[in-house]
Amino acid sequence: MGIKMRLPIASVVTGLLMIAVGANAAIKQGAQQIGLSLGVSNPLGNETADGTRVEFGKVGPALGLNYLYQVRPNWSLGADLNFKSFGDRDVFTSHGAGEVKTSAWTLMAVGRGDLSPESNLRPYALLGLGVGRAKRDLSYPSNARFDQDHASGGLAFALGAGLDFDINPTWVAGAELRYSYIHTDANEIGAESVRTLDVLFKAGYKF
Repeated sequence: MGIKMRLPIASVVTGLLMIAVGANAAIKQGAQQIGLSLGVSNPLGNETADGTRVEFGKVGPALGLNYLYQVRPNWSLGADLNFKSFGDRDVFTSHGAGEVKTSAWTLMAVGRGDLSPESNLRPYALLGLGVGRAKRDLSYPSNARFDQDHASGGLAFALGAGLDFDINPTWVAGAELRYSYIHTDANEIGAESVRTLDVLFKAGYKF
């Protein structure tokens, strides 16, 4: 009985080892990867025109698309598109009860360095530079004529660190912590910048 039980266990362990050994077979110069990220975005204290710091919205969902081209075994270049929603907030002004909805997006060129390119478990650092835009909509359900939509955008950059795991030669999963900055116009949305800390969970396809 003991021998019979050891055989399936040995087979499973062997199979896992084979997957692990061949998992990073596609990590080579010229390899490409497309991926999807899903997580949460936490707005930080963003500087306003009078020098104070306020949060641009509240914690909300983040969704991203990314592409990487392996220039060298330990570093790659690509592009990253990220959307963030900071939820709704109830306000009360001279026009009555209203609702504020805030959101932002960034489009960046990214550079990434893998610290252990030969391993199936790869920590990495990421730098992104591009453009971004933030939006703040104020609506009054009972008095729509006072609704206001404000948006502003400009230079954006991101600093990130993460960990990727090769499930097999084709699929990769990972997680990333990212600091994101968007320069904005305080006269348009009330803040001179929109800064967030994003926690992203990722899935990618390598080819």
